[in-house]
Amino acid sequence: MPRLSKSDEQRRQIEFWKGGELPESVVRRHLAGIQRRREAEIAEKAGIRQKAARYLSQLQKPAERVKGEKANEALAGLQGLTKGLLKLKPLPKKPVIPPPPVWGRYTITFTPAHYEGSYSVGKTSNVTGNPTISATGNESLGQLTCMVETNYDKSSKGTASNQFHVYFTPLFANAVAQVSINSEISWSYYVNSIRNKEANATAQALVQISRSDGALIDQGALIGFDIDGLNNLDFNAYSGPGPWSSFLPFAVTSNFSYTVVVSLMCQASGSGWPGSLAGASAVVTVPSITVSVSDIPPNK
Repeated sequence: MPRLSKSDEQRRQIEFWKGGELPESVVRRHLAGIQRRREAEIAEKAGIRQKAARYLSQLQKPAERVKGEKANEALAGLQGLTKGLLKLKPLPKKPVIPPPPVWGRYTITFTPAHYEGSYSVGKTSNVTGNPTISATGNESLGQLTCMVETNYDKSSKGTASNQFHVYFTPLFANAVAQVSINSEISWSYYVNSIRNKEANATAQALVQISRSDGALIDQGALIGFDIDGLNNLDFNAYSGPGPWSSFLPFAVTSNFSYTVVVSLMCQASGSGWPGSLAGASAVVTVPSITVSVSDIPPNK
């Protein structure tokens, strides 16, 4: 029998400990649900920003033109947006499950060779006015990159996104799992606005854990900024380690598979110059994702 190479042996071990391969149709359906949920959240935030910009523009017209009914309408609109934001509910916190006395435990360490997803060709959407936009990555490093920069000559906007994922099915009927990741991040942005023309730069990198029935288990942000500019210049940059490494333990069962998705998104919008310009760029590198699974023994 031919001898397996070291890389083939590692891959075979990973496939065993992660509970085998899922059908491609199941994986695609699961990821599509995650993407739809994320796009809905992005669209909701964009709608709120657009309404706020319209009301602010009305209030910033010459004083003689914003008195009376128009000014009252704009103020009422801004107040209404604020009330709506206060009603947005955060994701419920999952209770911490203390590790029980265990008689079985195993750990899977996924490296970039085991990640599945889109690297070299990402997704661009909501593109108007010909911005400079890209979503790429490096498969050997487990790295995602996105960039959007608005057009100097005319109004433009766009969204660039990319992602990869790993999944596992617990080998125990009932267990506790914990996910940890290592990450390096870098990001930069600028917004430049005059003449009451709004500019926006946004980037978000998320790690999301979800169950195969669509339930979101937990999520955390590696990168998160949403900068609106109106009659100002703002810019910033960072490069260094990611902000955290471990999720809280959570209950798992062999009846479901569990997916860990690392996603990156950049957005920018501006009216052109003179008016407003914006740019957002980000890079996320994940050299490893570790999943530890501890069995819960049946009650005696």
